[in-house]
Amino acid sequence: MANSDYSVVTDYRRQSLCQITSGAISALSPIKYVVLGSGGVDENGEVLTPSASQTELNQELGRYPVDGASYPIPTTARYTVTVPEDELVGAVISEAALADEDGNLCAIRNMLPKGKDEGVEFTFTFDDEF
Repeated sequence: MANSDYSVVTDYRRQSLCQITSGAISALSPIKYVVLGSGGVDENGEVLTPSASQTELNQELGRYPVDGASYPIPTTARYTVTVPEDELVGAVISEAALADEDGNLCAIRNMLPKGKDEGVEFTFTFDDEF
């Protein structure tokens, strides 16, 4: 996840990482989805700063199973999803999150709006940096 004012690891995930590190829990729910939404900017088109306390996106449009993870460097897990041609047509995407297999948001990134055209697959990549 990019280190900026527009990306955040959620309180839920930070607490889970703390608990697994201390031995209070023995497993983390793996990242399963990238969640896409349209609520990452204000009415003037300015990118909003996400809150670590968020448990959902401002305006969720859809959840897509990750195509797997790659590791471009040892401390980064890169997740990719592909939105099919016939889904989210005309949507403007400005927020994304990583969600675990239990549906909990783990990291959120807001961005400038990206339109989803008809007849085009949309591939989105989300880096989870440690």
